[in-house]
Amino acid sequence: MTTASAPITSLIPAHEQHMLLLFMPLRSAEAQAAIESAGKVFGISGQGRDSRPSTGVHFSMSYHMPAGAPSPIVVPTFQAAPGVSGKAKDLLVVLSIYDADFGPYIGSFFADPAVVDSLNALLKTLDEDGLVALDDPTSAAYILAHGGVKKNAEAFYQLLMRYNFADPTIPAIGPGRMANPPSVPPRYTLGATFPGLTVGKILDATTGYPEAGSLWPSPEGTPPPPPITYEPSTWPTRV
Repeated sequence: MTTASAPITSLIPAHEQHMLLLFMPLRSAEAQAAIESAGKVFGISGQGRDSRPSTGVHFSMSYHMPAGAPSPIVVPTFQAAPGVSGKAKDLLVVLSIYDADFGPYIGSFFADPAVVDSLNALLKTLDEDGLVALDDPTSAAYILAHGGVKKNAEAFYQLLMRYNFADPTIPAIGPGRMANPPSVPPRYTLGATFPGLTVGKILDATTGYPEAGSLWPSPEGTPPPPPITYEPSTWPTRV
């Protein structure tokens, strides 16, 4: 006979889930480099170790929109800001659903030198012309000229927030809503089917999902995870 667990009624910041939604302006000629760097940084796993428990990334998405490209649907979608000269920029949209607070989430990237290199590579592709002065301490140019993202962590956080539509103070809430809603209504609602279920808990063989390590091995594990076959959808092609 199993004993029912009491429902979760309170969550500490380390167990909350949040959203990152970046709209990053790019130089068109360097868009591919930006896409590759963003994939290494904001993807599900890092490059040199299993970073899933530390970054807490549940889902990630990236979307590149070339300068002047039409919307892929019948209403306008994303559009990058023009520079001083009016020249259009490419746009890279990055979405991540992650555990814990914004600081620990972003700060965990600094533990992997390969990820730090990718962050600096991503900043080299940004086109901040007309958006921020080059001598602004939070500009990509200034951060790169003064040792990179790790040596300028606070400035780098501010750079990200300049392009982050998401609000890191808004947690993903469960079906029971919030017992302590903010006095000012948030600009969006982020829902969670299982609030408090962190990536670290899922990967914990003792307290989480016992077979997580074998069913979803780390890309850096030995042996590496096998590729997964995804059956084609039966949904008709978009018209």
